[in-house]
Amino acid sequence: MIRIIDNVAYRSKSTDSYRLKAHDLGNGHVEVVGSRMTTWEELDWSPSVVADHLEMMAAYRLEHEEEIKARHAEQSARRAKKRVRRLCKAMGANTLLTLTYRTNEDDIARCKADLKEFNRRVLRVIPSFRFVAAFERQKRGAWHVHMAVERVPKELPAKNGVKVKSYNVLRSIWRSVTKDRGGNVDVQAAKRNSQRSPARIASYISGYIVKAFEDGEPELNRWTKYGDFDLPPSVDLGVFTSTADLMRSAFSLLFDSHTVDVFRFDRWKDWFVLYAEDSSFLRLS
Repeated sequence: MIRIIDNVAYRSKSTDSYRLKAHDLGNGHVEVVGSRMTTWEELDWSPSVVADHLEMMAAYRLEHEEEIKARHAEQSARRAKKRVRRLCKAMGANTLLTLTYRTNEDDIARCKADLKEFNRRVLRVIPSFRFVAAFERQKRGAWHVHMAVERVPKELPAKNGVKVKSYNVLRSIWRSVTKDRGGNVDVQAAKRNSQRSPARIASYISGYIVKAFEDGEPELNRWTKYGDFDLPPSVDLGVFTSTADLMRSAFSLLFDSHTVDVFRFDRWKDWFVLYAEDSSFLRLS
């Protein structure tokens, strides 16, 4: 890659060193990322060569405008996906709610307004309620909402003092919002060693962000959140000159109770990711 800064040309060059960073997201979730480091060398280009290169790049951007725009949209989607995944883990999300319509509600703005009103009414009965949500369009065109939440109480007090199942209350609230359009709330809680573990829920929710790009809707904001989230910064663990030392350092951060959810090294060995969750933090009902 070549960059022009103040009419001086620089070229990037990969090194044999890796920088390792770890992100302790709380609730037993750890994400470790290693990336190959690069250096920049100044090129001995004359002003005329620099000018020619800038002119060539301007022509390239003009010719490939749509391709570049799509690439930037995909990069934005992947950044949003990472943020959504980490917010779910930092929240300790262990329950997945899916809010659907009986009718073919194809207005995304109205769907978002419904979710906002649903949240406002839920807060009356569950003041601590918070969520990370993604919007998905069904094949028939109707929108529905996937929500990652902390496990809600099993029961909630009714006006007459009798306790009722909380998920029946949530369904009643959603139906009071959707009215004649009809609605339902599907509940899937995390269970130990299941596909609905907190890490899986985080991955499931965040996956819809990139799906918006793949569906040809890169400009559409397909996620939202409500509530305060403590998302701590990553920790720089230093530079390593061998992949073996890099791997040993990464895995040394895990306890015996950790389960590896994702471990992947790219084909060029330019980066790797390690995501793990501590099963001892999984709260079951």
